[in-house]
Amino acid sequence: MKPGQWSSWLSRARLSPERRRLLAGPTAVVGLSVVAFSVLLWASGAPAQTQAASAPPAVDIAVGEALYNAHCESCHGAGGVGGVAPQLVQVGAAAADFYLSTGRMPLDSVHDQPTPHTPYFSKAQIADIVAYINALGVEHGTPGPGIPSVTPACAEATAGCPTLSQGQQLYLMNCAQCHDASGSGGELSHGYVVPSLRSATPTQVAEAARVGPRPMPSFGPGQLSNEQLSAIADYVHYLSTTPDPGGLGIAHFGPVPEGFVGVIFGLGVLLVAARLIGNRG
Repeated sequence: MKPGQWSSWLSRARLSPERRRLLAGPTAVVGLSVVAFSVLLWASGAPAQTQAASAPPAVDIAVGEALYNAHCESCHGAGGVGGVAPQLVQVGAAAADFYLSTGRMPLDSVHDQPTPHTPYFSKAQIADIVAYINALGVEHGTPGPGIPSVTPACAEATAGCPTLSQGQQLYLMNCAQCHDASGSGGELSHGYVVPSLRSATPTQVAEAARVGPRPMPSFGPGQLSNEQLSAIADYVHYLSTTPDPGGLGIAHFGPVPEGFVGVIFGLGVLLVAARLIGNRG
């Protein structure tokens, strides 16, 4: 290209202030979309926790009582009879294990909503506290739900053994309204946060269904049998561990973020192209 031709091309390619002003809005939209997509992509790469098969630790009720007195008695009262926090003499092992293993307890304030965190206690300590709280229920004649035994879904459906597909149907019917079809959670009114299930173990999923942590309702054996509950827990585990067939999970929020990416990127590109075409010459 000759020097004169090069200068002419540069003068034509240089955007006028008017064109730069017209392109500022579409460029900002595309830039914000790239940032949002990057955040979603980063979130979708977070590894899911799985439940490791291990022998249950030996429990010591006396150690559990000492831990309870040191960390729980100030709110739940001596012997679990209640205080500023609810009583524990009839909650059972499932509730105690669920709240402790998911890090929802202990709380800094009784006014806080229990949300998942890194557990404060070790697995052995949790087992000891659970054994003590369960013993309180037995002592008062009010034992609550025990820790559910979760079994894998069956490969073929039988009268007493649902398949993974049936577990999906049960999940969509009973759980997806709040936890989302992909198990990513959401928000409800009155400030309630519905947690993601993608880091929950199958046992924790089954415990939550039996316990019903607020605002979630509890599902007794009359509503979901142990076999149905196992199928739901196995399906949630499947959601958390199966690779994304499309390549990008986009934070596993389901079809909504995929449409968001398509609309923002697609319309953003079309808007920029329309601006360029409409202002030529």
